[in-house]
Amino acid sequence: MPKQPDNKNQSTRHHNRRSPEPGQNHALTLNGRIMVLLLVIGFIAAGCGVLIYKLYTLQIRDAEQYRVQAAEQQLSDTQIPATRGSIYSANGKLLAKSSVVWNIIANPSKCNQDYVAEASQKISELLNGSVSAEKIQEQLSKTNSQYRVIAKGIDMVTAQSIIDYANTKRITNGKAEGDPDAKYETVLSMYKESSSTREYPNGMYLSSVLGFCDDSGNGMYGLEKSYDEKLVGTPGRSISSENAWGYELANEESDTHAAINGYNLNLTIDDTIQTVLETELSNAIDDYDVQNRASAIVMNVNTGAVLGMATAPQFDPNDPYNITEPKLQAILDNAGTALTEDDISVLQSRLGQDAVADIIADGVVNPNGTKSIDEEGNKIDVPSEKSQLQGMIREAEWKNKAVTELYYPGSVFKLMTAAAALDSGLMGADQQFYCGGDLTVFPNTEWEHSYRCAEGNTHGWLDMAGALNHSCNLYFIQVAEKMSAEFFYNYYQAFGLTQTTGIDLPYEAKGISKTQQEMEQVETDLYSTAFGQSQKLTLIQMAAAVASTVNGGYLMTPYVVDNMTDDTGNVVWQAETDIKRQVVSEEVSEQIRAMMENNVGHTGTSNDLDYHGCASAYVAGYRIGGKSGTAEQLDWKGAYKYRPDGDYRKAISFAAILPADDPEILVLVMMDDPRWIFDYASQIVAPVTGNIISQIAPYLGIERDASYDSNGSVEVPNAIGTRWTSAQVKMNAAGLSHRFVDTSDGDVVYQYPAGGTVVPAGSTVYLYTQSTTDATTTVPDATGKTGTFAAQMLKASGVNVAISGSASDRVVSQDIEVGSVVPYGTVVTLTTEPDGSSDAQQDADTSQDDAAQDDTPQDAAGENDQDSTTQDDTGSDAEQQ
Repeated sequence: MPKQPDNKNQSTRHHNRRSPEPGQNHALTLNGRIMVLLLVIGFIAAGCGVLIYKLYTLQIRDAEQYRVQAAEQQLSDTQIPATRGSIYSANGKLLAKSSVVWNIIANPSKCNQDYVAEASQKISELLNGSVSAEKIQEQLSKTNSQYRVIAKGIDMVTAQSIIDYANTKRITNGKAEGDPDAKYETVLSMYKESSSTREYPNGMYLSSVLGFCDDSGNGMYGLEKSYDEKLVGTPGRSISSENAWGYELANEESDTHAAINGYNLNLTIDDTIQTVLETELSNAIDDYDVQNRASAIVMNVNTGAVLGMATAPQFDPNDPYNITEPKLQAILDNAGTALTEDDISVLQSRLGQDAVADIIADGVVNPNGTKSIDEEGNKIDVPSEKSQLQGMIREAEWKNKAVTELYYPGSVFKLMTAAAALDSGLMGADQQFYCGGDLTVFPNTEWEHSYRCAEGNTHGWLDMAGALNHSCNLYFIQVAEKMSAEFFYNYYQAFGLTQTTGIDLPYEAKGISKTQQEMEQVETDLYSTAFGQSQKLTLIQMAAAVASTVNGGYLMTPYVVDNMTDDTGNVVWQAETDIKRQVVSEEVSEQIRAMMENNVGHTGTSNDLDYHGCASAYVAGYRIGGKSGTAEQLDWKGAYKYRPDGDYRKAISFAAILPADDPEILVLVMMDDPRWIFDYASQIVAPVTGNIISQIAPYLGIERDASYDSNGSVEVPNAIGTRWTSAQVKMNAAGLSHRFVDTSDGDVVYQYPAGGTVVPAGSTVYLYTQSTTDATTTVPDATGKTGTFAAQMLKASGVNVAISGSASDRVVSQDIEVGSVVPYGTVVTLTTEPDGSSDAQQDADTSQDDAAQDDTPQDAAGENDQDSTTQDDTGSDAEQQ
């Protein structure tokens, strides 16, 4: 039985406690309440203090900081892109423009992966396969990403079609279409964003001058680089308030600052002249196997305005990273195998002999096989760094050869030596020196050096005009000796040859030449410079210098941008002629002009085309002055550069002015390392220059002299049995245009019209080097049209035209029936009579004719759509340097 508690003991324990005094319980209760109250008050006070401090912090101390944060959260500050300015030719032709394109952006983290494969296939189809389905699926599968670019640079229609497809709702719960329980959802998260792209509507046309932009719209080369700050414009801003969901707040005004678009560039480049240059250079590259490109400049000698500047081959600024030259691409494609000697030779021409030696040493080319050569000529094995070679090749294609690359000017430089000698007063044009074919200076000393004229020709006693005519090196060595290094170098500097020209194009190279001290210490440096063999200059430097010898002596800054305009067409900047200094007197300039005209002939000592090479540039009726130059190329160590066949690598050039008595334009053409059977400037570049002049002189309205009757008749020269190059020279000299029907190689075997045929001046002779069968054309209907318009139309169809009556009257008949099939070059005679139609009809017809005449320059440019030209085999070989 459980033990009961001991009540007695328990009672005793209770009685041992002390009982409170009366009133003590009430006091304790009051104190507790007070303590609680104080604690509450304390907490309230502390809370108020914290609140007050917080309010102080928010409202006073950190108020500005929080105002800024609030503004940043509520304000949307959007940049409004500026449109990059356009570029136009002197004729108003659009050369470069910026357009809005669209990029497709996806948020893969919000894309239903069950539908990605199907969607990728459909989007690829909408893009016409420009982006593969596999690539799209790869991007859409990156579920940890919120931003992936699916397509770039597409048009608005295509972009919207993709977004419409992406926004299409699909059943995602497996129910059938039309089932009320079907759940429709958007399974793709995509949107489009605008971007800007730079377009060059004419492809490779003028690419070395225009340059290109990178993907961010920054100018990289050419005018895009040098005028980047003017073209790019100033972005605008749109500032507005928006809520947490990104919507603009009601009753809140937005603040918009419009973008200022970039300025437009209007060039001095003339479309017709540029087209002629590019066509002729392209033909020359193919015909003469030119290894390291060709370049040409047409410049107004009185202002410095560049009317045409071409480099061939060119690149496509719409796709600048694509290598356009097949030979270079083939070398790059084969970079995993041993390069041949020919491959190495091509690279040496395009990249430079020393650059190729460096990349060979660095193992950039020719990885797995035996290396062709090293600097000592030994074969070596090296690994490859293909990307480095690719970059070098791309840059070699981008360069504007007329501005950024140096070449040896050769005997064209003798014009400056002659002008300096005459202006110095140390000698006159009648000063004679003897040419014995070769000359040894400082014999039996360490400075002994032998010079020669071309092929060792002996010219005998020559005055200055004769020395320029025969391009006698020995004459100009003696001129330099008479002048002294000090006088010579002072003029060398005055011609601007120790500085860049300041042309408004980027990356202009500075010429390399001997200093006055070097010329004084080693006189052979002075002698070699006097005939153009010791200095490397840019083509634009030479153009400016030659122009100064014939325009009255004034050295000018060349330029290619005529003016800049804003969006509304207002001219905001206009180029002005910049005359740096007068280098020689007008009297000296007049003498140089006369000697240059004597070089080309037909007003001077001889009318024999084969008398000297410069005559190959002659075009009937025009007063043309010229000088050719052929230079043997040296590397940076002063050693000659050799071709695989053992001959020297040459730079050949020709400078022409017209009209020679009062020059308006300079034409300067250069080819770097041609590999034809002949490689003198007189045999290649002079005739090409003549072809250029034959097309641009009539277009520019340069008058022919009194010896040429544009309304008269010409007897066609017989070209059969002569080289195609000689045939072209003969046609130019007769005032006739020419075209090759099959190919420009070998001898002419057939021509139409035949030699001895009398045709209207300016007619076209069709030359054949392979076939003796006439190529034919169909005669169009010319009746009812003005004689001028009808002549243009018939010439475009391949027939020549004679007009009986006034060219401004209407054609009433033609001597060959409409629809007749005739040989190219057949002469169709048109009979015209005054038109009796109403004034209104005349105005309408005149407008039609004027519209057709607007195309005349292009037709004229194509009239000599021949391959490049040279002199015949019997041409003078006097010109060497």
